[in-house]
Amino acid sequence: MFKAIARFAVRRWPFVVTFAALFATVGVQAFRSLPIEAFPDVTNPMVEVVGVYQGQAAEEVEKKVTLELERVVAGTPRLIDIRSVSVFGLCLMTLTFEEGTPDFEMRTLVAERLRDAELPASAETILGPQATPVGQIYRYTLRGDKPLRELRALQDFVVERRLRAVPGVAEVVTFGGFERQYQVRIDPARLAATGISVQEVYEALEKTNTNAGGGYVGIGSQEFVVRGVGALRSPADIGLAVVREVGGVPVLLQDIATVVEGSTPRRGSVGRGHEDEVVEGIVLLRRGQNPSVVLEALKERIEQLNRDVLPRGVTIDAFYDRTSLVDATLGTVKRNMAEGALLVVAVVYLFLRTLRGALLIFLVIPLSLLAAFVGLKLMGLPANLISLGAIDFGIIVDGAVIVLETTLHFMHGPRAPGEDKRSVIERATGSVAKPVIFSMLIIIAALAPIFSLERVEGRIFAPMAYTYAFALLGALACAAFVVPALETIALPEHGAAEDARWLQWLRRSYLRLLARAARMRLVVLAASGAAAIGGAVYASGIGTEFLPELNEGGFYITSTFPSTISLDETRSQVRRIREKVLRVPEVVDVLSHIGRPEAATQAEGPNNAEFFVPLRPEAEWRPGSTRRTLEAELRQSLRAIPGVQYNFSQPITDRVFETISGIIGQVVVKVHGEDLKGSTELAEKIREKLGQVQGVTDLAIYMAGDNPQLRIDIHRDAIARRGLAIDDVQSTIAVALGGAVATEVWEGERRHGVALRLPDAVRADPSALGRLIVGDAETRATLGEVATIELGTGRSAVWREDFSRFVAVKFNVRGRDLGSVVEDGQRAVATLGALPEGTYISWGGEFQNQRRAMRRLGIALPLAVLAILAILYANFRRFRPTLMILAFLPLALVGAVAGLRLMGENFSVSSAVGCIALLGQLVLAGVLICSRIDEIAETNPHGAMLEGAETAFRPVVLTTSLALLGLLPAALSHAMGSETQRPFAIAIIAGLLAGIPAILFVLPVAYAGRRRAAPVEVVPCDS
Repeated sequence: MFKAIARFAVRRWPFVVTFAALFATVGVQAFRSLPIEAFPDVTNPMVEVVGVYQGQAAEEVEKKVTLELERVVAGTPRLIDIRSVSVFGLCLMTLTFEEGTPDFEMRTLVAERLRDAELPASAETILGPQATPVGQIYRYTLRGDKPLRELRALQDFVVERRLRAVPGVAEVVTFGGFERQYQVRIDPARLAATGISVQEVYEALEKTNTNAGGGYVGIGSQEFVVRGVGALRSPADIGLAVVREVGGVPVLLQDIATVVEGSTPRRGSVGRGHEDEVVEGIVLLRRGQNPSVVLEALKERIEQLNRDVLPRGVTIDAFYDRTSLVDATLGTVKRNMAEGALLVVAVVYLFLRTLRGALLIFLVIPLSLLAAFVGLKLMGLPANLISLGAIDFGIIVDGAVIVLETTLHFMHGPRAPGEDKRSVIERATGSVAKPVIFSMLIIIAALAPIFSLERVEGRIFAPMAYTYAFALLGALACAAFVVPALETIALPEHGAAEDARWLQWLRRSYLRLLARAARMRLVVLAASGAAAIGGAVYASGIGTEFLPELNEGGFYITSTFPSTISLDETRSQVRRIREKVLRVPEVVDVLSHIGRPEAATQAEGPNNAEFFVPLRPEAEWRPGSTRRTLEAELRQSLRAIPGVQYNFSQPITDRVFETISGIIGQVVVKVHGEDLKGSTELAEKIREKLGQVQGVTDLAIYMAGDNPQLRIDIHRDAIARRGLAIDDVQSTIAVALGGAVATEVWEGERRHGVALRLPDAVRADPSALGRLIVGDAETRATLGEVATIELGTGRSAVWREDFSRFVAVKFNVRGRDLGSVVEDGQRAVATLGALPEGTYISWGGEFQNQRRAMRRLGIALPLAVLAILAILYANFRRFRPTLMILAFLPLALVGAVAGLRLMGENFSVSSAVGCIALLGQLVLAGVLICSRIDEIAETNPHGAMLEGAETAFRPVVLTTSLALLGLLPAALSHAMGSETQRPFAIAIIAGLLAGIPAILFVLPVAYAGRRRAAPVEVVPCDS
């Protein structure tokens, strides 16, 4: 079969070349349409449910909304996790589904369940945007010489709806500024004088703004539509609403209240740079869409808005554009790949001394990449920096290089009478087709454990494994078909010149050392074992982590103020923080978020602030500056503001952490239990214990404080005596204090709410609130007569997971590896002893992914080794060479881990993937050595070791050099986007440096057994 493949490739070379050209065309089209991301979307399939219960405290939201939503969604097909947080007026519930659940199916199932929820009349539920937590691809602010209220109106009614219409955009979230609202500010004294209740005013407003349709009438020969127009035409019409008639005189709304233009009550604000208030838009990418395509269309729409639609002087000013992150990270990958490809070609020329051959190998690189793109397109997977950056062109072209090297060797050697170039190429290709195909299959089989990874780690590395496998399959096809076909066209009749002198000297030196090693066989084997043991001892001290921290080009800083702080006070402190951040020369700009937008898609309150801090390119930083030194500088500067807890991370990284555990932090300790007070006390003890662990930073109890409350306790006996209902009192509270929207005013296409609201001075005065009238004319009473108004406290947030409450302690890790910090932290927490009944502790966060991934690899890796063993046995048909080659793999793995520790890297999943990819390259070298020894042994058993090693020397050293130099740029790079490439490359390079010398010197000695090596004169040779 293998000789038939070689014969077909050579004899039908026009067909092979034409097919390769057509395939390249298909590959280019696949590449153009393939989504390319900076970082893979690692979030689980999830649906967010938003429950709105306006004006209600967190405890009430949990009781009336959250628990009911938990009841109806429990048992949803393929649902694996339910998490929620209840805050003032809002419940956010995150439902996580099994891997592979289609988005449409998830949302349909949840929507069907929500229809069965029995919620209070004033509560409602909606599904969150069809986006992922890392889908924030574009942020902008509206700039101009207009008032903030007008800028907010332009954002709401002009910009937002046009950007939402861009294909691939899931949602546009508006944050900041002032949303216009007309407010009817009631005068309690006038209400008391006229005996009118707040509820009457609310009902009068509802009735004063309606249009009616009367069908149609025929007048003469025409038909007229009947339309009763009674809707409010302007804010001035609001004051003319009749509330009640007192003594025959109508009481108008303007008699008891003042109509003003105000703003919707805010729970947050946005600042940028030196501006305290700006209007921001956040564009969310729809799940599964190509971010590059969506961003291109989005920017075209923004350009149109700036040019043709927005008023003169008003522009959309971009703050964050995911395109810059994609360009920067993929630029690093492209640069490393280009440098690696050039080094590969240079090495091929250096060893084989044929420019045509080097260019032939160069053609294999793009064809293999295009094969990967076609495979990804067929699989529906996007490309990203991890999947592309892991490709080692040196390993990819191994098969093609071996075919070329063997062909040149045969063409330069003796030929049979009448044998032409084509026949030589057929003979050469046929002789190595079997080991090449089996070796490439072994490299692919070594990737099998990566496919076993699941959830977050699987979504990170599965695209890489598929990319690598498809590229290897493409390279295998090139080695079997394209390379022989192109050799028929490109190579001269008599091949290349003899080896360079440096290579001849290197081969002579190798054979002398190998002959000496054969005479000291036991010493060599013992020394190899000792080296492996010593390396293992050193490697055992390496730290562990899930993934190296990815560089997104900036900081994401969260700050938590005391839970009782007001929005205005937070704004003044946030202004100070922004000014301090802007003093750092490397900072380009800063955008601050306080609380949450009116759209109710976040749980943060006025005591929570976020800062998005983009940095200049690293080439423009002060000498000696690094991300760590900049972070330390910012931390030191922000310490001047007391009473604030900070968390330093990056936007995408932080959202990933939040997706993993529901809490923003690398590691989260959750105290589960129904008694929130007891759980909080235990969380405080855990925080104290963790504070003693070295490496723990940003340690805090997450959103678990108390909020001050103005409590209005209704006396049931008092309202019963007056014939009132509880709802009469509650509706007064909701309308007067909650600012209930009674109706709306249309101004062209813009719609603004009309709300009842007490003056701020009255809202803050319990005695003035007590004079409010509740009930109608027959049952009326003051609020103070039927209720007690007092100050109290309540929970700011109630977190739930797996149908139970929890309090979370979160922290990040700096200066140490993640694994050892978590181990020390767990030992420290264990000293707390027995927990109260009904209370238990769970640990979550990034380390969960690492442990789960390592467990999966621990199961899958032995299976992959068995698969490699089976392929090796199929190649050799004997166990001796199979087991001999596998025996050298542990030494290479030890060398890989030791090299990682020596270079200051932790052992992460990225490093583990590098170790797995290393196995295939080591096996390839072993196959070449053992195959050549077996070939020589058929005619010269006693000289098989030296002669076989001599024949295999050039291809082994060549393929190893290609693998080493192909990854060298990635191993040395510290540019943006190189964080995951570097440990992967270091693991392979260090493993090759440890394993290949053993393959070259120890394997021949061990494999030759006790055969006595015949004296061999070491002379320069042509091979």
